[in-house]
Amino acid sequence: MGALGITPLDEQIEKRDECDPAWKVEIRDLARGFAGALFVSLPLLYTMEMWQHGRELSGWTVIGFLVAGYFVNVGFCAYAGFRQTQWTSGYFWDAMTALGIGAVASVLTLTVAGIIDFSLSPEIMWKIVALESVPCGIGAAVARNQLGGGDSSRSDDSSPFSSDMSVFMGSLLGGVLFAYNIAPTMETVVITTKQDWWLALATVILSLAVTFVIVEIAKFVERDYTNRTIFTTPFIETVFSYAVALVVSFAFLFGFDYISWGDDPAIWVPRVVTAAYATALGGAAGRLVL
Repeated sequence: MGALGITPLDEQIEKRDECDPAWKVEIRDLARGFAGALFVSLPLLYTMEMWQHGRELSGWTVIGFLVAGYFVNVGFCAYAGFRQTQWTSGYFWDAMTALGIGAVASVLTLTVAGIIDFSLSPEIMWKIVALESVPCGIGAAVARNQLGGGDSSRSDDSSPFSSDMSVFMGSLLGGVLFAYNIAPTMETVVITTKQDWWLALATVILSLAVTFVIVEIAKFVERDYTNRTIFTTPFIETVFSYAVALVVSFAFLFGFDYISWGDDPAIWVPRVVTAAYATALGGAAGRLVL
């Protein structure tokens, strides 16, 4: 195994017939890893048992999980990974980077969910984040194999839907799939008891930002806007898809009797917004697949 080297940020990285500066490739790779972290582990980030285990397990046990997760990531990075171009000398470093990506995804999600804040002791905070970082890191390490390596060119001719309709159907079908993992559980209700309106707003912003990063920056697939008449820009598509996520989340929470027509908006709005974080991720996945 060769030694790791440092690539200048302005060095051109060539793949097939494309050539991009190293900094752009790195951002795209990290975004892909971030997407993989959330796709795999979001149900665990929304699981009360994981929060409780983070409080109760000893620090050494959590460290043991981290060490085991790191070596699992080494194996995954050797066969999958999150980078557009694999460097055979970088599996061990990439495994550590995947854990770091998992930690970032965990901190962001757990913070807007109100699970971690400065009222907790530093020991409890790091144990909760570290425990969640293990599945998130594994998700980052297999990101390239989840939704493609970003080098496929999809033709709309292979889809039974128009380009605009594919955006809607992907948002709807993917959102329903992910909503089924979250909406039936009590976690959505528990999370909203820990949030204030600022955290609810932060959840909306994070939902929009994350789905934009997943679809437009991670570049799992190449996307063509020229044949569209409605969703002609990434911004329009992101906002519309989030609106679909809100509707789907409302329908699921209503169906599982977590909200009702007579509820005060102060009750049902935060619950819908919290569930829509997961639903929007599913919609992003659906748009990539369709």
